[in-house]
Amino acid sequence: MRGAAAARRQYRARRGRGRRPCRPRGDAARRHARRPGLRQCPVAAVHALAYPIGGLFHLPYGLSNALVLPHVLRFNAPAAAGEYAALAPLAGAGADLADGLAALSSRLGLPQRLRDVGVAAADLPRCVEEAMKQTGLLVNNPRPVTEADARAIYEAAW
Repeated sequence: MRGAAAARRQYRARRGRGRRPCRPRGDAARRHARRPGLRQCPVAAVHALAYPIGGLFHLPYGLSNALVLPHVLRFNAPAAAGEYAALAPLAGAGADLADGLAALSSRLGLPQRLRDVGVAAADLPRCVEEAMKQTGLLVNNPRPVTEADARAIYEAAW
């Protein structure tokens, strides 16, 4: 997959630079267009499911992504196993990318569950409804995401 290769190159290029936050420069659409790995890497559902969390609960977008990332990776694994296996060692994740990134999130002290940031179980159907509207992202996911799939991912993250 072309996007996974681009993501690996970008990760290697940035890995030695330390953990500093990214600073926005210029137009977001232009930055996105220069990074084909971000458009094609097999994690589109992560962003689709993160949008409602950030928007409805006023959480930072990075945190919203971190909360659903391991669960979407597990969901996508049957369709993106090769890409994820190639990325896992680069991320220091051992053999399992989802578990490795979940462990990293924990080591960084981030909340681990949706309920830890104030999302109630009763809020999950609204999150599913809003996530399913993100068709431009969901169409790029390596595995089709149905409403039932989105609900299962949110429940796993809750």
